[in-house]
Amino acid sequence: MADARLRSIFFHAGRLFNTKQYANTKVSEIASAAGIATGTIYNLFASKKAILTFVIRASLDKDYLDSDIALPVEEADMNHLNELGDKLNDRIFDDVLRITDANGSITKHFKQMVSDIFDMSADILLATGNIETNASILRELAAAFFPLKDKFFQVFEQNLTIYMEAGEIRELDYPRVHVQCINDILTWWAMNANILMPDISVPRDAARETAIDLVTRAYLSDNNS
Repeated sequence: MADARLRSIFFHAGRLFNTKQYANTKVSEIASAAGIATGTIYNLFASKKAILTFVIRASLDKDYLDSDIALPVEEADMNHLNELGDKLNDRIFDDVLRITDANGSITKHFKQMVSDIFDMSADILLATGNIETNASILRELAAAFFPLKDKFFQVFEQNLTIYMEAGEIRELDYPRVHVQCINDILTWWAMNANILMPDISVPRDAARETAIDLVTRAYLSDNNS
């Protein structure tokens, strides 16, 4: 059974590290936000960096928070985090962004791709956001993350071109700019709304519905609306 304290620390530490950066976040702030005594945090975690790597691991491994986690939580093994990153790579390019078969025929329509990107973002943003924000602390992870991010945008742009040529979405003059726009909408509703406004909890299903509606209304062609 998951420890409710660890689940609360996961979200609030992840939010604070992402918005204030690791160096500017105090353990006492995490404790206060999570509703836990500062002394208890030090009983649960071996160090402040152990909290940061805990957030990364829990975001990349959906089963971790529900497992029997040994306390105090030590700093996560970088080799294991890199293995989780490799699995994320497979998920992105073999599943989420794969929209055609071997013959080039579309097998995943635009709305489904958008939905899949939303779900992926909701799962991993506390990891990827913190790796990007705290790259100087997580150098090894950042070195693998930034090329992955660039590839993600490149393949996403290629997919938009495929959808345009198929007449599924409207013509776009600057596809790469639209990729960033779509991604910003999806990540905002997937996680950033709750990170930046933690007092307003947006349920995942409601956030998905809103995000997909915004994107599809803006991009589907008249024939596919």
